Amino acid sequence: NHLSTAFLATPFLLPVLAETGHLDVAYDLLFQDTEPSWLVMVDRGATTVWEEWGGVDVDGKPHASLNHYSKGAVISFLHQHVAGLQLLEPGYRRFRVAPRPGGGISSARAHHQSPHGRIEVSWTLTGDVLSVDVAVPPGTTAEVVLPDGDPHELPPGHHTVVSDR
Repeated sequence: NHLSTAFLATPFLLPVLAETGHLDVAYDLLFQDTEPSWLVMVDRGATTVWEEWGGVDVDGKPHASLNHYSKGAVISFLHQHVAGLQLLEPGYRRFRVAPRPGGGISSARAHHQSPHGRIEVSWTLTGDVLSVDVAVPPGTTAEVVLPDGDPHELPPGHHTVVSDR
């Protein structure tokens, strides 16, 4: 469960795994803490994402760029799959909230400043109960899809949707 992708494939790995029924493998990769992995960067003091998986070696010697996009693309997985915030229509006039709990994560939150206002998503998992809070800006609609598959259309406002997993 170590990454072996190159520059162009890395942004697609976690989403493709999650969308093809391998969410557990995506979380295993996300939380891997030995090279090559994202957490090695964090463990070695990174505040940005490095161009090379081993951008700073165990002796603290840097290699290549220490501020690079390619492996930073993991953030799209965190927003779209962990927090569950997904664009459905341009400008986020319609958006989906479809959190994918797993990997030992018991809560997540994200926000996005859309042209219509701030979208906020947070969820907590307590036992088998998933509680999702969503702030839907004026002029927009949210579709909340919980792991049980039931969709909920939400108008503007603050909402909480609860489901037993």
